[in-house]
Amino acid sequence: MLHEFSVSNYFSIYEEAVLDLRIPGTAPDLPRFRPCQAKPDIRLPTVAVIMGPNGSGKTTLLRALAGVVHVAAASNLSNWKTPINLMLPFSLTKAQNEPITFRVEFDADWLKPGEELEIFRYELSVGREFVSEASQFRNFILREAFFHFPKGRPRRLFERGAPGETIYVSREFGLKPADARLDAIRADSSVIATLAVLNVPLAMQIADGLERVSLSTNIIPHGNPQIPTESVVNFYEGNDEMKSWMKHQMQRSDLAIQDVEFNIDGTGKRQVYFSHHNIGSIPLLFESGGTQRLFHLLPQIQIALGSGGPAILDEIDGDLHVDMVSEIIRWFHDPEMNPHNAQLFVSAHNVGLLDDLEKEELFIVEKGQGGATRVHAAQDVSGLRRDTRLYPKYRAGVLGGIPKIG
Repeated sequence: MLHEFSVSNYFSIYEEAVLDLRIPGTAPDLPRFRPCQAKPDIRLPTVAVIMGPNGSGKTTLLRALAGVVHVAAASNLSNWKTPINLMLPFSLTKAQNEPITFRVEFDADWLKPGEELEIFRYELSVGREFVSEASQFRNFILREAFFHFPKGRPRRLFERGAPGETIYVSREFGLKPADARLDAIRADSSVIATLAVLNVPLAMQIADGLERVSLSTNIIPHGNPQIPTESVVNFYEGNDEMKSWMKHQMQRSDLAIQDVEFNIDGTGKRQVYFSHHNIGSIPLLFESGGTQRLFHLLPQIQIALGSGGPAILDEIDGDLHVDMVSEIIRWFHDPEMNPHNAQLFVSAHNVGLLDDLEKEELFIVEKGQGGATRVHAAQDVSGLRRDTRLYPKYRAGVLGGIPKIG
């Protein structure tokens, strides 16, 4: 489970923005608040909803979370298409020469698979340089570090500095200091991703776990918050259990739907058809926006619930009725539906969702006068009582993040 995430100098975020998910000891013992198996005195929410006006930076915050995971896990691509080259600093002139930084803390069983969870922390700083022959900027890793916390104290698993500096790797990776595989780590690619490609077992295990996060998000670089239909269809076609679960949820969301069929058309491409009572089959393209949206979201949700990893979904309420979004949130709250403690991170606009949330599950995003994104947790709002509905407090401006129109 994710404990904390922070980012600074990334697109609309300048000063450090933090999602601290750790729940105070004074909060009630609710099923939606799960104890950390690595450190039982820590409790964490299974849902984190990010709200705020249009253009305030909700997507940017989620993109940062998905992006740092992608950087850590993604294998080397061509020089200009590595994941870090998709990252830009804040627009201020002085920010162009400052690093883009990330820190994420979470628990996993990577050192003792299937036996024991530990807390890990991944830190990344990205710098930029102008390459004159290409007439464009290139990003590079200024610092990358990975820690675990045996007996509560941080211990390095690896750490690197700027290009050319020595890379430290702990014995858990099974590498000697002069191992030639360390020389293959490029300035624009992570230690984890590179060593995974070079078949280092621990790195392969970590990269595999991080790649599952990439499969449970609808955030794609510089694109709309929806995975291409062809990719979604491939998910379903390769997993009968997922396909069956999808059909069940589609039928629950629209009682007129009898079945979902995958057929090959005259061009050899798979097409999706929804069988309805009395009116026959309708292609996915001609279904309602809500049906199309749910069809595209369900694989990411099912992967998260099945693996216990986080689902990172931008604009979850786009085209979906508020009650359908509430149902998805309920899946993550429910210990039976979510036995592996998966977490749901979403941005949303529909304030009707607030009545489904506790204050520890809500984060408000807004912009200051300088245009930089700021984040605060609803639980940090002074005097906010637990027995008070969040909806009227938000509409009254008590929680912040209210659009100012005109």
